[in-house]
Amino acid sequence: MNVLIVFGILILTFVRLIGIIVSVDFYYDLKSNTYIYLTFAWSLWFFSGIFALLYQLESNRLLQEIFLFMNYLFGPLSLLFLLAGLSSYYLKISPNKILYVSLILIITPFIVYITLGLIFVSIYSRIIIFFIFLILFLLPNFKFKKFKEKIGRSIRWYYVTFVSIAIYIPIQIFLFIGSNFYGIYTSENVKIIIIGYVSIILTTILIIAYTIHLEYNITYEQKKELKDKYSHDLGNILQAIEFSHFLSISDNNLNDEDLKETHDIIKKKFKEASETLKKIRKL
Repeated sequence: MNVLIVFGILILTFVRLIGIIVSVDFYYDLKSNTYIYLTFAWSLWFFSGIFALLYQLESNRLLQEIFLFMNYLFGPLSLLFLLAGLSSYYLKISPNKILYVSLILIITPFIVYITLGLIFVSIYSRIIIFFIFLILFLLPNFKFKKFKEKIGRSIRWYYVTFVSIAIYIPIQIFLFIGSNFYGIYTSENVKIIIIGYVSIILTTILIIAYTIHLEYNITYEQKKELKDKYSHDLGNILQAIEFSHFLSISDNNLNDEDLKETHDIIKKKFKEASETLKKIRKL
């Protein structure tokens, strides 16, 4: 057991736990499928860290191999759901396609493990993780206009996170190759361990910050649009009330039935105004 690696895993797992809390909180408020995907993503990533921690704490070789395999299994799965969640802001995501790809990512490691061994599962897992990271931050460029319109000011956080990913991937590839293809879990080099965990922890924190800023920015823009809409609706209602009131007191030719109809219109418009005010207060 390497104490430095355990410490790095604990910090990383705690950061991922924050990701779960943020996603669940947003889902509770918004009931959006985006946060179902992100909750799955952070939960799987969290348990991936737990299995890495168990690998460090366990001395039995068979159990170590099982924990390491589960870590390699959960890692790509978590990033698939992260890709689905963050892409759903500007793309229509098919739940069925995500399910099919998930099954492939679950079945393939078992086949690789049985036929080639754990080291090839490790290589497969890292390749998938790097590939998904690249898709995650290159995909918006193919839908950049829609992406930029949707996320607004959060584009700055996208660029910062993109730079972090661009730095993280080559660092992890170098550390992975330099650690006998098992990653930094088996490394004894202090510098490699520190560089490896600093890069992934920083990237993970930036992804959470990007998600939070993205949601708050989208919510702010939606509220602004709704305020404009409700203000316009309220103005129209007040104009209708004013006109109906003016008509009722200025036209002496109105009979009782017409007066009743005018008063009913005023009453109806007052009710609409009250409902609109309630909607504005909820913003």
